[in-house]
Amino acid sequence: MKILFYLLQFVPLVLLAQSQDTAIETSDKEALVILEAIQSDYDSYNSHLIEFGIVVEFPGEAPQKQKGKLLQVGDKFELDIDDKLIISDDLTVWLYLKDKNEVQINDADFGEEGEYMSPNKVFNLYKSKDYVFAISQKTYEEGKAVTLIECKSLNRQSEYSKIRLTIIDQGNKVKQFKLFSKDGSRFTMNLFDHKKNVMIPPSSFGFNPKDYPGVIVEDLRF
Repeated sequence: MKILFYLLQFVPLVLLAQSQDTAIETSDKEALVILEAIQSDYDSYNSHLIEFGIVVEFPGEAPQKQKGKLLQVGDKFELDIDDKLIISDDLTVWLYLKDKNEVQINDADFGEEGEYMSPNKVFNLYKSKDYVFAISQKTYEEGKAVTLIECKSLNRQSEYSKIRLTIIDQGNKVKQFKLFSKDGSRFTMNLFDHKKNVMIPPSSFGFNPKDYPGVIVEDLRF
């Protein structure tokens, strides 16, 4: 399984698996219309600031909770999740491990076979023919009308059973991603806030070792 840059370790990792033993299934057209509207809205803004929370659940264990923040302009991003800071200028990816005061430097390989995937490319995955999307329920949460869309991989070898997206109907806003694994674990991302066209200085998308006294630098670029 490829590594979907750390923001999406809890979102649809299944969407990165290669399709095998593809079944003859088609997506719900209404679900695709909603996802396309979300994609179009996302693409219409130059920059994004997203604050979110993660809940990781394993059978028989207490839930693990984290909070994070994503700054993004195109394929450039800065992602801050508790003990990790991931920065990319679209050429290089810096993974800073806060508890170790260590930074790992890699080439930003965002291609089909690359190790990382940039945030904006994730939103295009619904166009793939390797997955099917369907509306599973229309209901109300916290007084707001929401639509639940479920995604299933057509790869029978996938370790994930499905993904559920909760969409707030007014404005087609993503409220939650929930990933269901076949081993009983659950990965949930709740979006708390999403600001668009925020002012983000170009210097945000780089890592200066001088700002981290004593940092251990591990350059893994070829």
